[in-house]
Amino acid sequence: MTGASLIFWIVCAIPLIAIIYWLIRKDKNKLKGSWGVIILGALVIAALLVIVYVTKDFDTVFSQN
Repeated sequence: MTGASLIFWIVCAIPLIAIIYWLIRKDKNKLKGSWGVIILGALVIAALLVIVYVTKDFDTVFSQN
């Protein structure tokens, strides 16, 4: 992971995920709130998988060997 990636995760992604999680848990209807947390978790996992896949392809296509 590069420095720019780490800065993005620390400054943007983690606080955004935390705020969305807090808003979902603040919902009065606990059943809908739990579905929101499940969907948020699935989206975060999917985003991480896409990042890993795209980064792997980017390195192989643009390597200067």
